[in-house]
Parts: sequence; structure tokens; C-alpha cells
Amino acid sequence: MIDARDSDCRVPVQTPVIEPARLRLREDGIPYSERFEDVYFSAAGGLAEARHTFLLGNGLPHRWARVQRFTIVECGFGTGLNFLATWQAWQASAPAGARLHYVAVEKHPLAHDDLARTFAAWPELAPLARELTGVYPPPVPGFHRLHVAGGRVALTLLLGDATAMLSRLDAAADAFFLDGFAPAKNPQMWSAALFRELARLAAPGATLATYSVAGEVRRALAAAGFRVEKRTGYGRKREMLVGVFAGVARPRREDPAHRHAAVIGAGLAGTACAERLAARGWRVALIERHAGAAREASGNPIGILHPALLADRRTRSTFTTAATLYAMRQLRILDRERCPPRWGPTGVLQVCRDPRRLERLVRARESVGLPDAVARRVDREEGCERTGARTGGAGFWFAAGGWASASSVCEARLAACENDVRRLFQCEAIGLEPTGTDWRVLDASGRVLAQAPVVVLANARDAMRFDMACGPRLRPVRGQVTQLPEQQGRPLRAPVCGDGYVTPAVGGTHCIGATFDEDDSDCAMRAADQAGNLERLARMLPGFAVGCDPATLAGWVGVRAVSADHMPLAGALPGAGQGGLFACVGLGARGLTWSALLGELVASAVHGDPLPIERHVADQLAPGRQLREAASS
Repeated sequence: MIDARDSDCRVPVQTPVIEPARLRLREDGIPYSERFEDVYFSAAGGLAEARHTFLLGNGLPHRWARVQRFTIVECGFGTGLNFLATWQAWQASAPAGARLHYVAVEKHPLAHDDLARTFAAWPELAPLARELTGVYPPPVPGFHRLHVAGGRVALTLLLGDATAMLSRLDAAADAFFLDGFAPAKNPQMWSAALFRELARLAAPGATLATYSVAGEVRRALAAAGFRVEKRTGYGRKREMLVGVFAGVARPRREDPAHRHAAVIGAGLAGTACAERLAARGWRVALIERHAGAAREASGNPIGILHPALLADRRTRSTFTTAATLYAMRQLRILDRERCPPRWGPTGVLQVCRDPRRLERLVRARESVGLPDAVARRVDREEGCERTGARTGGAGFWFAAGGWASASSVCEARLAACENDVRRLFQCEAIGLEPTGTDWRVLDASGRVLAQAPVVVLANARDAMRFDMACGPRLRPVRGQVTQLPEQQGRPLRAPVCGDGYVTPAVGGTHCIGATFDEDDSDCAMRAADQAGNLERLARMLPGFAVGCDPATLAGWVGVRAVSADHMPLAGALPGAGQGGLFACVGLGARGLTWSALLGELVASAVHGDPLPIERHVADQLAPGRQLREAASS
């Protein structure tokens, strides 16, 4: 469903567009950067160099032999060779069930085809290389959380200026790989400001390794708190540098003795949190008052996923773009499981009948630095060609978008982790009670439904009933969807949005919606809303439903929950005493788009992993912001 408030716009601060690397292969097959006039790795053997310099230089793999998680931060992702070498070593030597978090910053990422081309030199890495190129993101500024190796390895790519990106990272790093181009070629990658960010991220005992032994590099690292020394280098490089952080380290969150959690609510938010926790080895009790998942607002028959371009809400646009890309990657993963969701990566057309609105969208696109591969202005003719229908004007084509059945997404998530998620359906959580380090979840009779050190409230407005959790403040928003039977001669290949939305026919039916009635919890169908949906459809696709009688059409009604600023609330709940209470609520009209990344955000916060989004964005999503807003008003 689309939020009508998304139309408010004004000119924002612009985010620099990501410029891909200009790469060529030398005659000896070594990748060469034309921008920095330097090679990506040694001609003596890139893979062997990566193992010697960065793995052995950081005491790997033996340092991770007895841990359940390990975090590496790399400055200079480049060809991804260091990552593949690390991933290969992790698969060979890490304990069963352990997870590797690899965070890498890159200002000029390789184009997808160039990335694949550079891996051809190492057949032994071919399976890993294929998996990496399969999830490699488009050049969108910001954070990209990617999952490979069946979820055992998480790669978070930070696309943008290294110092700026690292300043937005919330992580505790066990090791650093410093692999930018030579200091003389690319001094920004070796600056004192960047090294101070590494010191901020360093966990106790954090180490570093780099091929550079330049005096300015050694002095700047020492000033940042690293104790460094020279070691024997690889190939023609006589020396390399290793170090250990000797300053005040960032506390490392200890692995919990019992990875048990209770998640209340089995809609899009709750199933996302449950699946992401289960992927980390947590046992989850999923509590739902209905007999199945997605029986309330998440039961929307078919919805759409696409970035939101909102010029006056830059954080929302940035987050929604990242969430769209993450959600589409998750759908591709779930599509390979035994219970795939119903979805289609068709792209989405946003129609703009008002030229001024279209210009605002153009400026909003520029404000978040989106490339044509993600969002592109199209004229009316191209819009008609892409959708197969006559559109009401020019607009934007979101190639990174599509449609999905929300209920099937919920079921697919649960099927993917069924051995680790216990479904407590037809059980309504009414109260929370602290007991030692755990929380008890109680029903109306006082019966204990579940007991766990972590509880996630993902039950929309019902989260407000838990006083112990300083429940978030949310308002109801009623949404009605109209279902239009498929008809020959009325094709539609991709969803169209603008004044509402319409989906391609799925199971013989188009979904048209949705109304947005604030402070309204009535679930009864309304004839006026059916007619209103058809009127909005006529503005997006003139003549598409001509002659249809709204009184004869079926529909669906759901009541969503929104916060005052229409942003979700996800993260630790304030004022919860002993801690361990989290929320994932307020997804409003964008549950399909937001829920997957919000589930990863909450699970990362619970488990103590690097956050998958910028820390200032996480702060603006945190439930505690409502208390800050109340205190300042």
C-alpha cells in the first residue's frame, strides 16, 4: 500500500553519485585502475598475497577457531579477492554454526561484469565468485547487507567515501584489512581521520594488516592507538605492516548463554524478526493470537515493493531504497527454498501526471544518488511499453522493484526456519513479567506462553498494551484494496503506482489500492472506497477498468499501524529495566518493502552484530526517538 503523505517534497542535500571503477586488464592479466594508476594486487599472485598479507597478517584463521562470530572491516573492497580468500578459509576452518561478518568500504566499486571478469583467474574460487556476483548490488550509495554461504557469511558493502562511510558504521571489529591503493596514489584511504574511525570500531584485541609500510601510515596508526610493527612482505614487497589496537577498545557483546527469544506477532514484521534470529542460531517462540500467520494487516493479497523518492525525507528515501534492494535479495533466496513465496521481480512504474511532481522526483532521485539501474525517468511511451498498458503520463521506472503476496512471504520465511521457530498460534500475549534475566510472556489468564531473555514486540498497535516496555505510540490507518478480475485484452506486465497502485493479475485478479484512512479501525468493506480506488486507477491507467461496476467487485480491508512521523520503530525499547525488550512496529503501508531489512536490523541489535544500516538512520528508527520527541516538545 502507498502512503499518501509520501507526496510532500522539497530540495534536499545531494548525495554524490557512485562512480564505478574504470578497470582494464593488463597484458599479464592483472586488473589495473585507470583512475588511480595502480594495480589491484601484486603480479606475483593476488590470491597468495591476500592470504599472506591479510589472513596471516591478522593471525587468521587460527584466531577464529574457537569463536561463534568474527568481524572483519576492510578498507578497499576492490575486486573482492580478499573477501573470497577469507570466505574460503572460513568455510574450511571455522566452527560449525559460526558466522563471519565482513564489512568493506569502496568508493568506486567494480561494475558487475568487471567483477566477474577478474575472478576468472582463480578457478578454485569459482563457486564462491558465482555466488558473490549473484548478490552484488547496483552502485547505490550507502550500506548493502548481502548473505552468502547459506547465511554463514554476511558481507556488508559500504559504497561511498571511506571515512564518511566508516563514521556511520556501528560494529565491533576483530580485524582490519587496509588495502586501499598506494598512499601516494590515494591518500584519503590512509588519513588520520580514517584511522581514528578504525580505532572507534576496534574490539578488544583487534588487529590490522596492510602491505604499506610508509612512514606516514605508521605514524598515523600509532597516533590512533595501534601498536604496529613490520613483518616480511609477499613477493617483491620486502615488508608489510601488522598491528594491534592498544587503546580503549569498544566493548564486545558476549555470546548469550541461551539464544532463546519470543517474538509477539506473526505478520510481516514478526516473521522477518523470527527468521533473522533463527538464521543466527536462536530458538524462537513465535506468539500469534490467530490460527495462522499474516491474518491482519499483513494479509494484503498482493502488494508492491519499490524505492520511495521523497525529497523532504532523505533518510526515509535512503532507508526505503536499501530496504527494497534487501527485500528483493531475500525473496530470491526464499525462492530457492521448498516453500517459495508468490512474487515477481517485474519492476514498478510510478506515474506522474503533474510535471512539477515529476521534477520533484527527479531532484529526489539525485538527492540519494540513485543510478539508472535502480530508478530512471521514462516518458509516457516507454512506460506503456514496460507495463503493457496505456499510462496516464510520464514517470519513473524502478527496475529494482516488483510485487509479492504478503501472506506467502510470511509463510516462506517460517518454512525456511521451521526447525528453530516454535509456532504458538491462537495464543494472545497480554502481559510481560521480568524474572531474573528473562521475560515471561503471559496470556489473559496469567499463563506463561514463553520465557526468554529477549522479547520482540512485532504486534503493531497491540505493542502499546505493554507498560513494562514503555510501549510505542502508534495510530491505526485503515486500508481497503479492490480486487478486479483479469480480463482478456487488459494486460498489465508490471505494477503501476502514483495515486495508489495496481498490480498485474495474480491468480486471475488485479489488486487496486489502497485507501489511507487515519485513526480508523473499521474493517467493514465500503462501497465508496471501491469507487475511489477505481477513480485512482483511471488516473494511473486511463480506460483500464472502464465499465466496471464497483458494487460487483470483491475487496480486502486491513488496519495498519503508523507512528507520528510515518517511520517504523525498530530496535531496543527504552525504559525496559533489565533490557532484552525490542520492537519492530509501525510499518504502515510499506510492510513488504521494509520488513526484511527491519528484521535484519533487530536481529543484529539483539545478537550484537554490525548494524546493516547507517547508525544515524538506525537512531532515527529507534523506538526511543518518541521519548526524545516528547521531551523536546
